[in-house]
Amino acid sequence: MNTDYPELFGAAGPLARALPGYAYRPEQAAMARAVGAALARLEPLIVEAGTGTGKTFAYLVPALLSGRSVIISTGTRTLQDQLFRRDVPMLAQALGMPVKFALLKGRANYLCRHRLELATQQGSLLPGEHGQARLLARVSRWASSTKTGDLAELTDMPEQSSIWPSITSTRENCLGQECPQFSRCHVLDARRAAQAADVVVVNHHLLLADLALKDEGFGDLLPGAEAVILDEAHQVPDIAAQFFGQLWSVRQAQILLRDVGSEARIAGVRSPALTGAAEDLEAQFDALRALLTGGPARREWAQLPDAFLDLLADIQTALSALGSQLEDLGAGAGTANCARRAGKLAAGLGELRATSDDDGLRWVETGPAGLALQFTPFEIAARLREYVESRPCAWVFTSATLAIGDDFSHFAARVGLPDARTLLIESQFDY
Repeated sequence: MNTDYPELFGAAGPLARALPGYAYRPEQAAMARAVGAALARLEPLIVEAGTGTGKTFAYLVPALLSGRSVIISTGTRTLQDQLFRRDVPMLAQALGMPVKFALLKGRANYLCRHRLELATQQGSLLPGEHGQARLLARVSRWASSTKTGDLAELTDMPEQSSIWPSITSTRENCLGQECPQFSRCHVLDARRAAQAADVVVVNHHLLLADLALKDEGFGDLLPGAEAVILDEAHQVPDIAAQFFGQLWSVRQAQILLRDVGSEARIAGVRSPALTGAAEDLEAQFDALRALLTGGPARREWAQLPDAFLDLLADIQTALSALGSQLEDLGAGAGTANCARRAGKLAAGLGELRATSDDDGLRWVETGPAGLALQFTPFEIAARLREYVESRPCAWVFTSATLAIGDDFSHFAARVGLPDARTLLIESQFDY
């Protein structure tokens, strides 16, 4: 399809008619032409467009005109909301394109009805925090009427409240099709809406989690996509390194222990051995923290005391044993899920302990949120290239800062696309 982008973006075009004060920028039309060509050929493109170019419209217009199924990924929630609530619907109307579009967030943004039930049965979410019962009652009232389950609807709830992990799911604790609330799942509804849309707006964390983790029980985002456009793409390599790395935290294990107690109560299981195993693990977590004195800090793996490393091995063994105990109960989907999570936490801790320092950086972070072990690989390019090449769709990376001078080789190598087409568009404004 040959599109006359100078005419579309020109002073007499549909954008000028729809937008008061609109001005034609030849750089914007040039970028739109390049993006349109990449979408038509289903090939990768890396574009640096200087501030003031209008790159958002420069990729949205060809995306809408292409007729393809497009995922647009942003680096910030602000831009994600702007695209979904303003730019995409406005441009679709201006161009006369009846487009279905959806906003998809990570599962931590949606209410999980099953976990709300667990929290309610638990009675006290996090002992010692004032007002938890009142907040939980507020959530329960809202849960009975919400259609989307999007926690953003709870505008009067504190953003940092510790209630959120208790009423949302993670990839690990989601019961999938075994969940008693599966038919009313808000995450599943949001995914279905996204899969039926022509344009889906996500953020880099969700997109890269989907690539790296394959959100179990819900399928991944990309099979139906014909184009992926990543705005604010300079953030992508560092975010990708997080997802292709490893994270193990005491908080993850403590949430598991809390869920073990709740699921056992729901299943009517009373096991002194299970209670004792959970108490022993809590004592080991306390001992682990006690071995790293001196307040919040980041410590390289080589600096960790031998006693700390030995205790990690003991915790790995204890988690594995807990998983076996839960599996032997045979008490239903909830405890079976906890058994799998305990096994994964044990395996993840084992992988971190065995990882070679030649492959990346390992460290321990201590702070108000607890204690976490992390690994970040030195190289993620091969993984990204594998994902890009395994899917026959266009990949467009754009930002105001991708090249060094006029050289894209550093960024292109980091995302595993050394042979991708590149385009540098200078801003028409003198900054």
